[in-house]
Amino acid sequence: MAQSAQSRRALVVTSGIVLPGELLSAFFQRAGLDLAQVAAVTNSTALDKDSLPKAAYDIVLSLGDARHLHSPALIAVLAGALRAGGSLIAQQALPAEGDAGLQKQLLLGGLVDFASAEPFAASGPVVAVTAKKPQWETGAKAAITLKSRIKPQVVGVQPPAGNVWKMALEDDNDELLDDEELLTEEDKQRPAVPAADDCEVGATGRKACKNCSCGRADMEAVVEAKVKPVMTTDMLDNPTSSCGSCALGDAFRCASCPYRGLPAFEMGKKIELPSDFLTADA
Repeated sequence: MAQSAQSRRALVVTSGIVLPGELLSAFFQRAGLDLAQVAAVTNSTALDKDSLPKAAYDIVLSLGDARHLHSPALIAVLAGALRAGGSLIAQQALPAEGDAGLQKQLLLGGLVDFASAEPFAASGPVVAVTAKKPQWETGAKAAITLKSRIKPQVVGVQPPAGNVWKMALEDDNDELLDDEELLTEEDKQRPAVPAADDCEVGATGRKACKNCSCGRADMEAVVEAKVKPVMTTDMLDNPTSSCGSCALGDAFRCASCPYRGLPAFEMGKKIELPSDFLTADA
C-alpha cells in the first residue's frame, strides 16, 4: 500500500552544534515535507545504536564537516533508523578520493543503489551521496522454488539376451588346460629342509675352516678318532679353550667338549669342584 505524504518522516543530523535554518528550508523544499514531519539532531558523532528509534524514518540527511567524516559506526546507526526502502543522504567535506570512499562506507553499512546527490548549502567544497536501505532486512530468509527447464527423458533399457553370458561349453575348439600338467616331477617333490647348524660351512660336506672357533673342528676330530674326550689333571688345573665358550657353561659348550658337566670357570684358573659335586641327587 502506498504511503501517504503526511505519514512520511525525516531526520536531519549534523556533526556540528548548530543546524542552519536556511539548510533546513532547502531540505523541506527538496523533500516536500513540513516542519512537523522532520526531526533534527546535532553532534551526530555522539550517537550510538540506542540513540535513534529503529525503522522510524523515510529520509535521513546526515551532514559532516572536515573533522567528522562518516564513520562505519555512524552509518550503521543511521541505517538502523531508516525504514525498508528509505533513503540516506550523506554529505561531508570533499576528501581526496572524491565520493568513492563515502560510497564504500555506505556499502559496508548495508545500503544499496548509490548515486551522487546535489549538495546542500555549505561553506566549502563538499560531496553528497544518496543511498537506499534494501526492502529486506539483514539475515532475512525466504523460500525459493527452482524449476528445472530440462525434463528428464526416460530411456527404455532392453534386457540382455539370455545367452549373452552363457559359455559355449560344447565348443570342441576351446580346450581348457589342466594346472597339474604344467608341473614337472621335480616341482612336485618337497624340498629338503637344511639341518640347523650355526657353522657357515653348512651341510655341503666340506670340512671345518682352519681357524674354527664354533666347535665343529672338535666334533669332526671326535668322529674321526671315534674316542671319547678325556679330562686330564692338567685340564682341570689350567683350563683352556680353543673356541672361548668352554668356560661359560654347558649351554655354550659343543657335544665333544671335555668340560661338559663341569660348572663354569675362568680361563687359566684351577677348576674348584664343590664337595657335593659327585653326590647323586636323592
